[in-house]
Amino acid sequence: MLKRRTLLVAPGLSFLSGCNSTPKLKIGAKDNVESNLLSEIVSQLLEKKLQARLERRFGIPGSTVVYQSLQGGDMDIYPEYSRMAFKVLLKLVEQLDDSLMLDVLQKGFQAKAQANCTPFLGFENTYTAVIRADDFNFANLTNLSQAAESKTGWRLGCTSDFAQSIEGYNELKFRYKLQESAGTRLEPINQLYFGLREKRIDILITGSTDPRLTDPRYRVLDDDLKVFSPNRCMLVYSQAAVLKYPSILPVITSLSGKFDQAAMQGLNREVEINKRGFAEVAAEWLTKSGLV
Repeated sequence: MLKRRTLLVAPGLSFLSGCNSTPKLKIGAKDNVESNLLSEIVSQLLEKKLQARLERRFGIPGSTVVYQSLQGGDMDIYPEYSRMAFKVLLKLVEQLDDSLMLDVLQKGFQAKAQANCTPFLGFENTYTAVIRADDFNFANLTNLSQAAESKTGWRLGCTSDFAQSIEGYNELKFRYKLQESAGTRLEPINQLYFGLREKRIDILITGSTDPRLTDPRYRVLDDDLKVFSPNRCMLVYSQAAVLKYPSILPVITSLSGKFDQAAMQGLNREVEINKRGFAEVAAEWLTKSGLV
């Protein structure tokens, strides 16, 4: 009898031991500064709180590749944005009240990827059109509808992500009927700003957390037709990882609501403008935020 009871208890003890063991996780990031920075913050937080053993897989080209890695069990946590998740990854098309977005995304990830997402981190990174503030040709421009009234057209510049996005280049041209005087330049964001200053392009498209937007040399054009929907950031995580290591969920969820627009712009500025390392900036922010 004693022998039988030992056999029954042992599996349960093994399961509990596995759940409480040191997490071993793969943390992903897309190939842009903001994604890499957020993933470094997540990584350091898990290391400090749980002594987690992590494999950092940063600089992955595009959401689809990271998402497929998550679906295939080769990724555990990565930052994603609501617009990309809703329209591209989960292929949801119905219009809905913005207050329902998080619930719809969570149910979608559960149904289609055996995954889930945290509540939003607190900031948006929405597509934003930028022009030169000191160019007299643009003196009266305040929104994209006014730009569309130009008969001569504009020289546009954008990243390849914007060009390929469902809510990107084609939607901009279709909704605003924006005329171009030359072919669109597809370049990394640093080169686009250089082209804007050198007057090789007139309008560039960036994200609203771009630290250069506070520079008085540039002016943002209002998206008056609301073509670009709010684009909130969250952390997407594998349900299998949370089942195996339940302790990680409260840790990554503690980041929800901790970043406002100004804070994210400031973090990006430290890396992009001040040329500081991801690890240094992440460690400094975690200390200041009181999370570690």
